[in-house]
Amino acid sequence: MTNNLKPKDYCEGNREKCGLSKCPMFGTLGKANYKDGKRRIKGCNDPVARGKRNRTKGDNKARKARQTLGIAGVNSRHEEVWGGPVRMEVKAGAQVGPIATRFDLAERQSEQARPLGDNRPFIMVAMPDDTSEGIVLLRLSVFRDLLAGLQD
Repeated sequence: MTNNLKPKDYCEGNREKCGLSKCPMFGTLGKANYKDGKRRIKGCNDPVARGKRNRTKGDNKARKARQTLGIAGVNSRHEEVWGGPVRMEVKAGAQVGPIATRFDLAERQSEQARPLGDNRPFIMVAMPDDTSEGIVLLRLSVFRDLLAGLQD
């Protein structure tokens, strides 16, 4: 009978660039990185580990968006090849935090002023300085329903 447990040892990540006070961390080592061959533990904070986590998170969010919108075709991390009636880019992580905060506040303000019986979906329009072109923000479920209406 073979032992399926992954070995525990100190993280092999780049300790100089880690940024954690408790580096090197001890724990279960993951698979070796395909570029540098080093094995890192969960929570490693060196640039290679952060980049891998960020890419995985972005890929998962993009996949979820594609499935929610019902976009068939190529299952790729590259939104450019998805096809469908619109082009899109899916962004995830800390970079979208301020956008989500502004959207939530605007939606809450709109909801407080919404008359009874008004079932229209909420869409935010952002009008940045130095441009006359606005940016439209809406929930993924609302966008899915609008796309379904375009394809009818």
